[in-house]
Parts: sequence; C-alpha cells; structure tokens
Amino acid sequence: MRLKLQKYFPYKRMNHREILLYGFHFSFIFMFFLAVIRDLYFLHFFNASVNFSALSMTLVSYYLLHYHHKRELSSHIILAIAVVPLYILIYFNHFGNMVIVYVILLPIAVFFLMDFKKALIINFLMYILLISMLYYISLINPDVPILNNPLALINITFASMFIIFFGIFYHLAVDASISALIRSNRQKDILLKEVHHRVKNNLNVIASILGLQSMGKPDITKEELIRTKSRIESIAVVHEMLYKQDNFEEIAFSQYIKKLLSIVVSMQSSENIIEIRIEESQHITLPLNTMVQFGLMINEMLTNTIKHSQNSVKTIVSIDMTQNEDAYRFFYKDNGEKFLDIEEISRLNSLGLKLIRLSVKQLNGKMKMHYENGLKYEINFTKESF
Repeated sequence: MRLKLQKYFPYKRMNHREILLYGFHFSFIFMFFLAVIRDLYFLHFFNASVNFSALSMTLVSYYLLHYHHKRELSSHIILAIAVVPLYILIYFNHFGNMVIVYVILLPIAVFFLMDFKKALIINFLMYILLISMLYYISLINPDVPILNNPLALINITFASMFIIFFGIFYHLAVDASISALIRSNRQKDILLKEVHHRVKNNLNVIASILGLQSMGKPDITKEELIRTKSRIESIAVVHEMLYKQDNFEEIAFSQYIKKLLSIVVSMQSSENIIEIRIEESQHITLPLNTMVQFGLMINEMLTNTIKHSQNSVKTIVSIDMTQNEDAYRFFYKDNGEKFLDIEEISRLNSLGLKLIRLSVKQLNGKMKMHYENGLKYEINFTKESF
C-alpha cells in the first residue's frame, strides 16, 4: 500500500510546498468530481460543465506536476483552476450559492504555494476582481439577497481579513522557520556526503595497499590478502552508494548486490564462467548497517562458490530477497556439482563462515545452510533488527 502511495504521491522526496501542492490537486479532484455529480443530480448543467472543465484541468496539472516535475507551472495552473471556475459560478449565479465561501479561502492557498510578494499581489487582484463583480452585479441586479444583507457582507470582509493576516503570519513565521530548517538539512546532507566520500576513499586506499602486498606472495598468503581486500571493498561500496544518492537512510538491495558482485568476480582468478541471477520481484531497501552485514556475507558466499563449485559448464548463482510486512527472507544458491558435507564445513569453522555467522547474529536472524544440487543459504530476519 505504501509503495502504491509513493508511486502517485512521492512525499518522502518532497519539501513542504510540494506536499501542499499535491494536497491541493487531490482535494480539487475530489471536490470537483463530487460537484459534477451534485450539479447533474439537480440538473444544473451549466454548473456541471464548469466543474467538469475544472476537474479536467486539475488532472492535466497533476500530470505536469507528477510526470514532468513542472512545479511552478502547476502552481499557477491550480490557482487559475481555483479562481476562474469559482468566479464564473459566482457571476452567473449572482452570489446565489455558497461558492463565495471557497473564494474567501483562496488567499490561504496562494500564501501556501507562492512566495510572499507574489502571494500579496495575487490576493490583491483577486479581491479587486471580487469587489468589482459585487459592484457590477449590484448595478444590473440590485435585488440579489447578499447585497441587501449588510451583516453578511461584513462577515465576509472579516473572514477575508482573517485569512489574509493568517497567510502573512504563515510566511513571516512558519514558512521562514521551515525554509531555515531545509537550508540546515541541506548543509548536513552535503557534510554527510563528504563523510561517506572520504570513508569510501580511505577504504579503497587500504584495499589497494592489500592488493599491492599480495603481489609476489605465496598462493596461500595471496589468497587471504585478496579475500581481505574483497571484504573491505564490500564495505566501501555501501559508502560509495550513499555518497551518490540523496537518501542516507536506506540503500536499494538489488543495486548494491549487482555492484558488489561485479567487484568480487573481477578480483577472483577463476576460469569458470559465472552467471549471477538476482531476483527483483520487490524493491527492497535496507539501512546502512544491515547492508554492510549483507555485503560481508555475500562476499564470503560468492568467494566460496567460485573456489569450491567446480562446475563443468558454468557456475550459476541465484540471489533473492523477499519481504512480507516486517519479515525478510534472503536466499543464496549456486549450482555446484561437487557435493559438500555441511556438517564437515561447519566443523572446519573457517574465517569466512565465522564472518557469515557473525553477520547473521548482528541481524538477530536465523540461518539455514544445506546442499541441494548446490550450496544453499537461507537467512530470516525482521525489521526489529535495524
């Protein structure tokens, strides 16, 4: 449900004005849709045609906002949709319905969507137009009830003044505070990007030193140095991805795994052809600490696959992550032709297996490992582990 909402209303990536702009679009679509049904029911066909036109233009404005990111253009269109149809209905109905109530509320919408000076100018023009319409209608039709009700006119004036003063207060206090907070957060984001960039660079330097140390060493020593280099690279990839994206809280699982696997495969001197299959049935994102643990685990799993699978044709590795509400299930499987005794592997208790088990423990998860036409890992954990 949340993913579907994000598809049409990506509030996590928006500032407060963009959220309000989306809110006005959804409110207008709902309001004009009901208004069309009401007018058709009461056989007010002219009003229905005006409201249907407004509904259509609101959908066009939403399309420009959501799919083409025309925020400023969409703001002007939505205000025009709010003003023009309502003033048309006021004029042709001679203030005979409650449409004027919406006009009174329009200034606050203008203050929410526009900067301070532009909002004052637009509100001034709207009230000039409303007063001009009142004066014109009083000349051509002096029997309009609202014109003969001084108390109603005074109440409308008081309500309009309240809305104007509230809009001014909003800009001077609330909007200014939010803007300052946004600037502060933007500076912190820049600082965090720089931190992740420096961490990534430092880890890459360490990995490069290990790579240089492995040159000319015996095969056993060289293999251990390369594996350690690969482990460091798996952590560096996390910080590289955080540096390149705006969201510092979570990382896309599939994107990270693809990048990590390409690095691990490139560092292994294997003659086997390796094919990696990553299931992407769900778009899953995980926090930094969780992704680091998975990076270490997958690095060890793939390294062991390359080393022990011994396939006559090619090695196929399948990776999948599924989510069911707050529960996660991770699968890793290869098609290794060499039978592996899981109990014997567990007794050996190698460093790679220790790292996998330690990472699973960090996630408060449970791991199952067995041989089924290849080595298979299954890890279950919950969101409480984050």
